[in-house]
Amino acid sequence: MVFKVLRPDAELVWQNTEISKRYSRYRGIIEGTQIARYIIAKTIKCEFNLNDPVEKLEELLEENSFYLNELLNDESADLENRSIQKNNYITLTEAIAINYLENCVFCERQCEVNRIDGEKGFCLISKDSYVSSAFLHMGEESVLIPSGTIFFQGCNFGCVFCQNYDISQTWKGKRALDDIAQKVDTRKLADIAEKLVDKGAININYVGGDPIPNIHTILGSLNHQQSNVCQLWNSNFFVTDKSLSLIIDLMDFWLPDFKYGNNKCAKKYSGIDDYYDILTRNLKRVHDEGSGEICIRHLVLPNHVECCSKPILDYVANELPNAVVNIMKQYRPQYMSYQFSEINRNPTSEEMHEVQNYATKLGILWKPVS
Repeated sequence: MVFKVLRPDAELVWQNTEISKRYSRYRGIIEGTQIARYIIAKTIKCEFNLNDPVEKLEELLEENSFYLNELLNDESADLENRSIQKNNYITLTEAIAINYLENCVFCERQCEVNRIDGEKGFCLISKDSYVSSAFLHMGEESVLIPSGTIFFQGCNFGCVFCQNYDISQTWKGKRALDDIAQKVDTRKLADIAEKLVDKGAININYVGGDPIPNIHTILGSLNHQQSNVCQLWNSNFFVTDKSLSLIIDLMDFWLPDFKYGNNKCAKKYSGIDDYYDILTRNLKRVHDEGSGEICIRHLVLPNHVECCSKPILDYVANELPNAVVNIMKQYRPQYMSYQFSEINRNPTSEEMHEVQNYATKLGILWKPVS
């Protein structure tokens, strides 16, 4: 395996046989022995009319999803010599996404505003997408670097301890997006991704804020990207089942946050309902129906080992056996966390060791990426 940029553990991690096994297809894309899902999707011809009812488009998506997964699972399929189709699986997903944008149900807040007409929901993002920064990130998990990170402005969460609050929260109602971030269309986003690949990125890492409000732009950009590079979804994962259906076959790697082990804590610190139920639903689906190559990020919160960390690890051990977990000690009081005394400190070494030891006891793979 050859990298243009190296951090020592980025090379050593692949000597772990379990990591190589669980991330075999991702590693194959890095080495050029496997083809990224989005490229294969562009070879699947999908005939449809933009004026077709969205229900008809969704039925067509389901049919072609089945076909795409057959191709991915067919070891004898000649994937390298398939021709790109003008109307393909990705153009179909983009068309459906634009339909959803007219009555936005991208995330589980389901604001149902018409973003095409400029209406805005909680994320305050209309039909346009804005990138606050894009660069080759060397601070991600060892298996991901160098990572081509694209940070989108805006978020559908309201976390009181957000470390990216400058792009997710604090600009809301105070500054115009055009003054603080770069507006991108599908071609411009694809150009950003390709330039990151040219610099040595081994994945295109959609993050934020959160990428969820920008699903339509990300999908459209895939038709303009050309490099055989891993597509990576780095998100709070509070996405609707409908929207997850649009990306589940196109992402090679999943990097979800799993913040809370119950709904009560999620409501208190992020202002969202039914968090645990929605997160577990979505994680189970990408584990069982998607690529299954997942690295879950769990940020250990002070005073939340019993109510959050341990229930999360229990769920992973029981329901997501192929997932790897990054047990993160990076929490520090940020943004508005000072308003909550119980989280207005760093986690202690004792708390971190308790979570790590519990993960080890459950047989969860965490050390290589934490």
